[in-house]
Amino acid sequence: MPTREQISVAFFDLITGAADFTATSRRFVHWDQVNETQMPFLTMLKSGEVRGRQAEGLPTLTINAHVFIYLSAGMDPKDVPDTAMNALLDAIDVAVAPSGADALAGNKQTLGGLVSHCYPLGPVFIDTGDTDGKAVAAIPFQILVP
Repeated sequence: MPTREQISVAFFDLITGAADFTATSRRFVHWDQVNETQMPFLTMLKSGEVRGRQAEGLPTLTINAHVFIYLSAGMDPKDVPDTAMNALLDAIDVAVAPSGADALAGNKQTLGGLVSHCYPLGPVFIDTGDTDGKAVAAIPFQILVP
């Protein structure tokens, strides 16, 4: 079984490669601590684990994580901050979509064979920054470890 650290590194490497982020941090950084010169900024927060058992009695582990994206939306009333956020959300979706051997082996993102599946799941919080100039998105992920 791969270690949690191996899984965390593989997941973070996958999502940071999704777009041209100015700065990233695997240690969670609150949006109030990120200045405009660091944006677009990506950070990750491991939000918990769920332990279970397969039908055969083998233990399972589900790792829950949130990926946060911060953007400088600016305050120009002619600008549409949602455009830049949509592009980054699309890039994350493309990055975690199964490709190569994963696509051929059951269409699952396995983080290079470390996990049985990694996917976004649940409501995504989005504040496009229309009122304060700072856009934020929080994307929940589940990572299933056999």
